[in-house]
Amino acid sequence: MDRQEWMERAGKAVDAHEEGTPQLFLYELMGFSFTYDEDKEVVRIKAPVSDIMFNPVGFIHGGILHYLADTAMGHLCAAFLQAPAVSLELKTQYFATVKEGHLHAEARFKKKGKTVQFIVCDIKDDDGRVLSETTGTFYKVPQKD
Repeated sequence: MDRQEWMERAGKAVDAHEEGTPQLFLYELMGFSFTYDEDKEVVRIKAPVSDIMFNPVGFIHGGILHYLADTAMGHLCAAFLQAPAVSLELKTQYFATVKEGHLHAEARFKKKGKTVQFIVCDIKDDDGRVLSETTGTFYKVPQKD
């Protein structure tokens, strides 16, 4: 993307941003597209690979993959626990990178507890090759009546 395209995308992201909703600046800037599978209790995010994702050596920056996984896992909790949850611990293992196409994140519960959730999120490329796996422990925030 050239500078003008990035400026337009950034402007749209600013306009779309709504605090406390799924419409956040970075989601829009990075082109996140969310789908929720209620039968399987799975959240998927698709994001186009772009040049702002690359680190100085030309790989997708690990923080981008980690952020994408954390976002998918957080949305999983919000969608299927009917309450917000916060990450207590995240661990990401990186296996490969990609230069073009899309990132496909899929978050699912490994174990649902009353207050603590164990979640796994795989990120794959368009060919289904696993780029990273993130495991997370999430705490369900108690709701005040």
